[in-house]
Amino acid sequence: MALSKRTKTAVSALAATLLLGGCADYMNNWDRVSTRSGNAHEANTAIQEVTAWPEYVEDTDIEMGG
Repeated sequence: MALSKRTKTAVSALAATLLLGGCADYMNNWDRVSTRSGNAHEANTAIQEVTAWPEYVEDTDIEMGG
C-alpha cells in the first residue's frame, strides 16, 4: 500500500516538529553573562578572606559554677 502525497507531507511535518521540539529545551539553557550577573568575583574573594579570630577562641579553661 503506497502512502498518498498528503500523508507523506503530514508525516514529514510531524517528524520535523518533533525534531525541532527537542532543540527548544536545549536552546533555553544557554551559558551566558548577563547584566544581572553582579559582582561574583568580589563576593567570592570576600568569602575566602582570612579573618582574625577573637582572642578568647583558644581559651580552654571553661569556668563553670558548681
